Amino acid sequence: MSSIPAPVRTAADLRHPRPIVYAHWLTVMALLLVFALIIGRDCLDEDRLRASVLQWHRLAGLLVGALTLLRLLLRSRFKLADTLDQASAWQRRLAGAMHGLVYLLLLSLPPLGFLLSNARGHVVSLGSIHLPRLLATDLDLAETLEAVHGNVAWLLAAVIALHLLAVAWHQWVRRDQVLSAMLPGWRRA
Repeated sequence: MSSIPAPVRTAADLRHPRPIVYAHWLTVMALLLVFALIIGRDCLDEDRLRASVLQWHRLAGLLVGALTLLRLLLRSRFKLADTLDQASAWQRRLAGAMHGLVYLLLLSLPPLGFLLSNARGHVVSLGSIHLPRLLATDLDLAETLEAVHGNVAWLLAAVIALHLLAVAWHQWVRRDQVLSAMLPGWRRA
């Protein structure tokens, strides 16, 4: 009985579609900006400058939310490369669950931040366009929302750290195509 050889996979088969790759890295840059702005704000003393940096943090957070929605749309339209074809079933499920958790956290932070701003009595604007307020000023609620928003943000940071450890494991222990599939322009020999 003759066996049919498995099809040879090319480098193109092991790369995610470019729109998904670029949306991923734009999200990474926007997230770095969000974290840098809010952490940098704590180093400032002048109130007007702190308020300006907070407004930029809000805008960058809305950008993260929009990019996350775009990424979900792209994931529904493009098929990802199967870089985990050699992984066990539990590893594939864990990877899927972790990616789902990242998306859930990315989608939850902008509305939490928006509602927090509302509860503090702040207007969130996109340039000259003021977004509608969904909550009246309520400083007790704002305190609760601030704690939830902060905890979710730190949970996202922890999950991203785990994601980076998994990427390092794939790159330097397994030596598979997971990292190269997501790097723009990367070609692995």
